[in-house]
Amino acid sequence: MIALQIKPRGKPIKKLPNSVEVDLSTTTVKALYERIAAHTGLGYHRLRLTKGSDGSHLVAKHQDGKLIQIDEAGLRDNSVVYVKDLGPQIGWRTVFVVEYLGPLLIHPLMLYVLRPFVYSSSPLNPLSYLPFAPSFKGNLPPPSFNQVLVCWLTTLHFLKREYETLFVHRFSAATMPFRNIFKNSAHYWILSGINLAYFLYMPAVSPTASWWPKSLDPMQNPNVIYAACALWLFSEASNFHTHMTLRNLRPSDGSTKRQIPRGYGFNLVTCPNYLFESLAWFAVMILSGGHWASVLFLVVSTGQMMAWAKKKEHRYRKEFGRAYKKKSSMFPGLW
Repeated sequence: MIALQIKPRGKPIKKLPNSVEVDLSTTTVKALYERIAAHTGLGYHRLRLTKGSDGSHLVAKHQDGKLIQIDEAGLRDNSVVYVKDLGPQIGWRTVFVVEYLGPLLIHPLMLYVLRPFVYSSSPLNPLSYLPFAPSFKGNLPPPSFNQVLVCWLTTLHFLKREYETLFVHRFSAATMPFRNIFKNSAHYWILSGINLAYFLYMPAVSPTASWWPKSLDPMQNPNVIYAACALWLFSEASNFHTHMTLRNLRPSDGSTKRQIPRGYGFNLVTCPNYLFESLAWFAVMILSGGHWASVLFLVVSTGQMMAWAKKKEHRYRKEFGRAYKKKSSMFPGLW
């Protein structure tokens, strides 16, 4: 049995013990987390333990999911362990569900339920006073075929995202700070939800954008609709396939084991899932007739994915060295 000296890092933590006794040979780091969590009344994932000797993070598992023993972690009698309260946490899976739920509900609600009220020119409608509100008067015409199509493709996209969140994705980290959910959700609820739904389902949105080539007008050329739908279907199926490949690299949730993904898409770029995602939204942009709202979302989301892809490529190169052969991060030969 050894004694570990327990000290708070940052703000004081109520009921934090000054020391705990553990069995050097049999106690795991996970068990140490659980004991301190029980003492303080804080959740297991809300705590972060670091070694006083070098400040390194005390992780509970190896990359393969095997629990780490206290002696493996380099703790000895009278070792100092710092405890930090990370604040209220929320599960990563829950975060993803909440993020995608916004546009999943907003699009069909806007098109099939709220459309008559939102685009009403009545002075009783507060939205009618917005500078970008439609000036349409009279009976509201039914949505165009393309508006219905865009709504269905967007809804199906986020239904797929929810399915992957619940049954496909495996998360290396269990939680994140609760406050971050508002920042993370803003992109989906506002940019792909309210922004796309409000502007793409307007009564006067059917005409193609002035800068868009008339030959690509989906309202005039049905071949454009067929081609865009084919691109969307190919992209969504390919994106799902890459997510299944990434899932199979990890044995279970909580595993931090990393491997080089190979196979379909991954032989071209580091993050083919981002490539296929951007192609799917490019198809939606085509079906919208190049409307600025869909262009804005495409540019912002693609730019964010490009940044994520570059960071992941750097991490692979740092972790796997020469075993990771040089390739583009997201767009073959370009980025």
